[in-house]
Amino acid sequence: MNPHFFFNALASLQTYALQGNDGKSIASNLSKFSHIMRETLESTYKEYVTLEQEADFLGEYLTLQKMRFPGKFEYSIIIPETMDASELIMPSMILQPFTENSIEHGFSGIETTGQISITFGEAGQDLLVTISDNGKGLLNKPREQDDHISRATQIIRDRIYLLNLKLKTRAGFSIANNPDGPGVMVKITLPLLYKTDIKR
Repeated sequence: MNPHFFFNALASLQTYALQGNDGKSIASNLSKFSHIMRETLESTYKEYVTLEQEADFLGEYLTLQKMRFPGKFEYSIIIPETMDASELIMPSMILQPFTENSIEHGFSGIETTGQISITFGEAGQDLLVTISDNGKGLLNKPREQDDHISRATQIIRDRIYLLNLKLKTRAGFSIANNPDGPGVMVKITLPLLYKTDIKR
């Protein structure tokens, strides 16, 4: 996660408080911020999280980003009811960098309201996650040219590589312009894992 997010989010919370907003809302946003910071720190040693935990983390992160950028974007996180989100697990902190990229780069300078869609699904023994936005798209050059994006993408590649070595799977991801309209679509394929599949 970009370190600037924490500083900017704190500054936004300070401004929000100085504007005289109600205490319950401020407390709620501070709680989200502290949870995001805790999860980010714990991700250095917590290898897996449940889909439920990942969805909650992304929801809190995106809610704080909406506070930073009022009216800039909306988001949706979809997990089908047929999936057991409290038992299915995935590597932690895999999805957040892609949503950050949409907000910081994809929606920069666009006149319409940005939309981020995060959809979970399954196919056979695979967990499928699609992240799409309606931003500027790749603009004929890889977004990885940004130093932070490059680092984040390489870290994700390395983690998926290690996951494949450990579990003998074929996890991976792709980044391309959205075939159904403006923006970018990220497709991530991970092994379909349950808590009981991982040895403690």
